[in-house]
Amino acid sequence: MTWTETHRRWQALRAVEQELWAAERPELPWTDELAEIFGDRAGLRAALRYRWRLAVSTQLDTHLPERVLEEQRRLLAERARGVLLVLDEPAEAVDVSLDTGSADGLGTSHAVA
Repeated sequence: MTWTETHRRWQALRAVEQELWAAERPELPWTDELAEIFGDRAGLRAALRYRWRLAVSTQLDTHLPERVLEEQRRLLAERARGVLLVLDEPAEAVDVSLDTGSADGLGTSHAVA
């Protein structure tokens, strides 16, 4: 994947996340441009799931006191609420253990439709 393709992909994901965050009733957006970038809706969902897992693994520091960690988790889940709704991942299911290899609240257990 070239730098231009990578940049276009990340830009599209940011735009989708912003659209989902702002929506009263989030639904996975779909356009010809998204189809060109991600192939199908399953590809877009997989990319959103990956970004969510990446955000959790990089933004939650498990060495912080529990109350601080919980507040960070809450803020992160709020920023990603639209994405989590589209992925059917309740914000309460965010696993702060950061075990990204397990089927937990990081989006790994979501069945792609």
